[in-house]
Amino acid sequence: MRTPIAWLNTIQNPKRTVTAVGGICFAVLLIFMQAGFLGAARMNASLAYSILDFDLILLARGYLTMPRSETIDPYRVIQASSVPGITQSSGLMIEGGDWRNRITGSGESCFVFGVPTEGAVFVDPVLSQQTGRLKESLTAMIDGRSRQSYGPWELGGTGTVNGQTLKLVGTYDLGMGLLADGSLVVSHHTYARLFGQGAADRFNFGLLKVSPDADLQDVARRLRAALPGDVIVSTKSEIMRREERYFVSVKPVGVMFQVGMAVAFVVGAVILYQILSSEISNRMREFATLKAMGYTGRYIYGVGIAQGLLYSIMGYIPSLALSFVLYRALRALSGFPVYMDAGRALFVFALTLGMCVIAAALSLGKIKRADPADLF
Repeated sequence: MRTPIAWLNTIQNPKRTVTAVGGICFAVLLIFMQAGFLGAARMNASLAYSILDFDLILLARGYLTMPRSETIDPYRVIQASSVPGITQSSGLMIEGGDWRNRITGSGESCFVFGVPTEGAVFVDPVLSQQTGRLKESLTAMIDGRSRQSYGPWELGGTGTVNGQTLKLVGTYDLGMGLLADGSLVVSHHTYARLFGQGAADRFNFGLLKVSPDADLQDVARRLRAALPGDVIVSTKSEIMRREERYFVSVKPVGVMFQVGMAVAFVVGAVILYQILSSEISNRMREFATLKAMGYTGRYIYGVGIAQGLLYSIMGYIPSLALSFVLYRALRALSGFPVYMDAGRALFVFALTLGMCVIAAALSLGKIKRADPADLF
């Protein structure tokens, strides 16, 4: 059995090892946080669509993203309902408003969803049933994951949106994250009171349910053939992917997180390179001795690579544990949907190994200069 030289080299000086692992842990933790922010931004972009119950959606031809959606003629929703395979059609309105807490006087941004008070608009049947409470004018359901600055508020209490006092008759869990501080659900009638009758005369989206025994793509083709060119027909999965792609690849915040992750990777590779380079420099006589004893260059390089892997793994494990704690804290403080999953953990682990490969490739060149003649 061969002596585990890489492991013994790593643990020989505990203080130096702890310092090295701390540096790597910091870099890997940065990658975890940037990857978490990027994943949360992607999830946040399509979160509102995920709670809505629809198979197909009608969008304006100039649609860009949910916060910047143009309106469509309500008659298009009526036309869509006559297409074979469509079992339910609903109009959805969305507009940004100004929330003001009547107790503290604080003001925040909010998204206002205008929904019909009959029919299943939401995936959660309990939430869909609650929309019946919105038949009374100037009533609203409030997002329970709105920012803490929205409160204090309570069911049966009131809040002010665009100068109108609304009675809070229900709650739901969404969390708008980067899009707004919070959100409200109101009826079409209340929506008109908040934004004017002109705003309520047109829909932002048409939500369509397809018969379970109908082919989704076939129904979508029929809709595109039946409706004028001023609307786009999209499936739920397509619109969610489109929203995520736009938010991550086009919006500055998504690009910023991707750049941040790349920078964190480079920082980690540099830190690991400096650690390995210093370790090899300090052990040049040992490597020269191994050469003098007849060990091949491949074996000696393997020792350096193995030590880099050990540092990487020792830095990865505590950073993974810290990420769980920080993700939980971020969700509690900001409502931002930052979650750890197996895919992200494996992705960051792969990046950590990539850091090791790059650092090892740059630092192992020094081993070539380990000359046995220098021992004498």
